[in-house]
Amino acid sequence: MTVSSEDRYLLLLKKNIFIPEGARFFPDHVTNRRFKSEAIDKIAPYSTQMKKVNAVDVQLLLSNCQMLYEDKKRFDFDNSQSMSDDEYRTLTSLSKSQFDDLIGRLSQSNILNSSNRPIRTAIAILLCKLRL
Repeated sequence: MTVSSEDRYLLLLKKNIFIPEGARFFPDHVTNRRFKSEAIDKIAPYSTQMKKVNAVDVQLLLSNCQMLYEDKKRFDFDNSQSMSDDEYRTLTSLSKSQFDDLIGRLSQSNILNSSNRPIRTAIAILLCKLRL
């Protein structure tokens, strides 16, 4: 399997690492054909190289970056891939796995998803407010 174009652009934006088209990955690093956030956090450049790009490549890169930016919600607790473990700790005082465990326990209670927000978002908002 090869790295998806979404993950290639995400790594370029988040870590300033360019992954060439057709690059392969280890299957344990992905979930639903996307890199796990833990894998993204651990990726580091092997070497630094200069690469020439033409105007079409730059235009494509900018349009893809714009699409990624427009699609992403800043605080998206419903998508476990959208934030790093450090961001979870900063906002909620819990690690990502602790937050998932808490949501798993609360899902078994009488708390229901509302039309406005799911359980994960409601609990995250509460934890953020308690942290203030």
